[in-house]
Order: sequence, then C-alpha cells, then structure tokens
Amino acid sequence: MIRRRTAGFSCIVLLLIIAAAGCTAPDGGDEMPVLVTITAEEAMLLLEANPAITIIDVRRPGEYEAGHIPGAVHIPIASSFHEGIAGLDRDQPYLVYCATGGRGSRALRAMGEAGFTEVYNLGGGIAAWERAGGAVI
Repeated sequence: MIRRRTAGFSCIVLLLIIAAAGCTAPDGGDEMPVLVTITAEEAMLLLEANPAITIIDVRRPGEYEAGHIPGAVHIPIASSFHEGIAGLDRDQPYLVYCATGGRGSRALRAMGEAGFTEVYNLGGGIAAWERAGGAVI
C-alpha cells in the first residue's frame, strides 16, 4: 500500500516537473528553465517517458569506468566541464549525476548559468540509482 502511494506521488511530482518545463517567464518572454534535483525513481520515470534525454556522468574517469548508467556520456565536473558542455544543445533535456549528488548539484548549477533550459540532477547520485534498482554497466 505504501509503495503504491509512493509511486503515485512520484508520478504526480514528475508530471509537475514536466508541466513546469512548459511555463513561460513572468515577463511573458522565454520559457523558465527547469533546473531541479529529482529522486532516482523520478529519474527512471523521466527516462521512460523521454528516452531522448541525454544522461551526463560528471564523476572522475575511474569512477565512470567502474560503472555508469547505460547511455551516459562522460563529462567530468573536475576538469573541462564548461568546455565539455559548450557544444551541447541548450534547449535539449539533460540528466546529470555523480556518486552521491554533490558534484551533480554543481553541474546542475553550472549548466543553468550556461543557459541550459532543462536539466535534472539525480539526487543521491548513482548510489541512489543502484539502490532503486537502476541498471549500471
């Protein structure tokens, strides 16, 4: 019963996040950016609903090589992150993650400052992803 309520709540939160992506700025101009930290369960639902989202692993090279979310591209936050994201489309959706959430939060902030419009940070990082049953290769 609790699991069903949690899943229902996660779906509602996800729908609110997606709806927020369509909101316009208070001045009626461009859309407001979506820059938010989400749970592993919400990330799984988001990826299921939109498989075109680019997943970015911001951990160190050794961490990435030890295991990462399938399909993730590697752009380490510790070195050349700004150069690594420079060629990315700022209007496409992205999911960033690290080991436990701290570096992912920094990446979320940096991408927002660089003008990206839809970026999600995996709260708790790949550790939370694995606890939720997410695949790692």
